[in-house]
Amino acid sequence: MNLHVRLYLALHFAAAVCFAQGMMPSDVAAQNRTQQEANAIQQKLAAKYQSMEAMSAEFVQVTTSAFLESSERFSGTLILSGNKYRVQTGSQTIVTDGITLWIHNRAEKQVIINSYESDASSFSLTTFLGQMGKDYRFILQGTTTKNGVVYDTVSLLPSDGTSQFRSVKMEVRKTDTVVTHLEVVDLNDVQMTFDLSSIKVNPVIPADIFVLKVPTDAEIIDLRN
Repeated sequence: MNLHVRLYLALHFAAAVCFAQGMMPSDVAAQNRTQQEANAIQQKLAAKYQSMEAMSAEFVQVTTSAFLESSERFSGTLILSGNKYRVQTGSQTIVTDGITLWIHNRAEKQVIINSYESDASSFSLTTFLGQMGKDYRFILQGTTTKNGVVYDTVSLLPSDGTSQFRSVKMEVRKTDTVVTHLEVVDLNDVQMTFDLSSIKVNPVIPADIFVLKVPTDAEIIDLRN
């Protein structure tokens, strides 16, 4: 059963329950309109990120968990194109051209080289944004305004038991349907928050940006077979 059919059935089931509890038809109509708005946002997001050839942004990621003594905070820049990406933080640069993966730890003057493998158990922000419509049902919570910019606030509910996250919340900029804030809680109750800024869609990217130029003074640890 595809997602649109599941949305249709879920909506009509909810309407039946509301009528049984005495909800007025006008309330159900308002609920239907809200769900239609959520569906429209979902479709726009899917179209936006599936057609996106490249993106660059500044980011802040905060991870919290009962297993961590304190929250972990990372900030830096990211550039991506398909399965190629370059993520640079204060201490590390992680680069892949889709074949080879480089991790440069600047403090230790060390570069780890490995074959790139897409790990289904790890979280990829961009992959999630492009494919989220396949695994989640959108619920529109409302709108919020920050510095004069209007955002749709959306919650995502897993559509089946195979979803990677218990809950997802995001803010989508109305003017261009770009996600600037994302909160996810995984099955182990690890919460990750992402804030994106200075976002550029389909920027001009140098051809060698996804290949790491290994510093001459770096220790190389090659894990490729």
